[in-house]
Amino acid sequence: MEDLCRFFSDLDICGSSPDFLDENPGGVWRAAVHEGRWVGGTTAGGCLNNRDSFWTNPQFRVNVSGECLETNTLVSLMQKHDKRNRRLVQNLHIGFCVFQVDPFKAQTGKFPASFFNTRSPVAQTKTYMNAREVMELLSLKPGEYLIVPSTFKPNETASFILTIHSKTDTSCYENSADHKKDRVQKAKKRRNSQEEEKKRTLFRRYSDKFEEVDAERLQLILNEDVLKGDLKSGGFSIDACRSMTSITGRLNGEEFLRLWNKVVTYKDIFFRTDVSRTGTLSLSELRNAFLATEIFQRLSDGKGMTLRESEWFLVSMYT
Repeated sequence: MEDLCRFFSDLDICGSSPDFLDENPGGVWRAAVHEGRWVGGTTAGGCLNNRDSFWTNPQFRVNVSGECLETNTLVSLMQKHDKRNRRLVQNLHIGFCVFQVDPFKAQTGKFPASFFNTRSPVAQTKTYMNAREVMELLSLKPGEYLIVPSTFKPNETASFILTIHSKTDTSCYENSADHKKDRVQKAKKRRNSQEEEKKRTLFRRYSDKFEEVDAERLQLILNEDVLKGDLKSGGFSIDACRSMTSITGRLNGEEFLRLWNKVVTYKDIFFRTDVSRTGTLSLSELRNAFLATEIFQRLSDGKGMTLRESEWFLVSMYT
């Protein structure tokens, strides 16, 4: 004991279960662990004081069912430092807020700023601490909740681990555009044979005797029939159409159908990821749009994306 006191100033005793915090010994604690990251300028919106950017933080949707016990949920937020510089990194001030979303169950994707401007959290960390881990023991009634972990200041980049211990049946998932429940960002148009035939008939009106169109004809059909004259964004320029026909200078019917379906899908993704309804995409909305299009999925290993020099040139010059 003397040696312990001599060489150590702090002693942390850890447990794999929060049983020791609970006065009621009944029930079994179950844990759901999620890893995430705050990225400055994208998903690091700061605390609730930052009304315009708080909504960009990672959001986790939790469904609590079963009996309402006195204390049934323990939420833990831990900073995950880079292994290479673990000893050099200072802890950020971190915390989280819990919102009830029962009246907004139909909401898909991230909740916008307007939601947080009109709702108060039902629970939150008492203070933002520059500790490795913060936690709160909560009593949540059956229902659906949104947990938003954040740093105190916006634009602070760090990784984190969010752990939700519960005594009741609880389901939890990240409420972002890439979740499997949010079909908006991964929506793919179901092709109807009759619609496809209508598109082919329309294409023949513009195509030549070889059933092909050049860049000028392509621009005409895209702006007049695909966009239906809605040219608020300027429509398809002749340079854009030339880049689409750059290999052979022309598109045939099948190539045009694939292009049409992509345009419709990407247009739909744009409007659905533009949750702020500004007609433009913020950095976080642009990230969600890229995830929805799955443009980089082939180059990803599930943990991240690594580009060789040739791949970088291809992506940067032709996308």
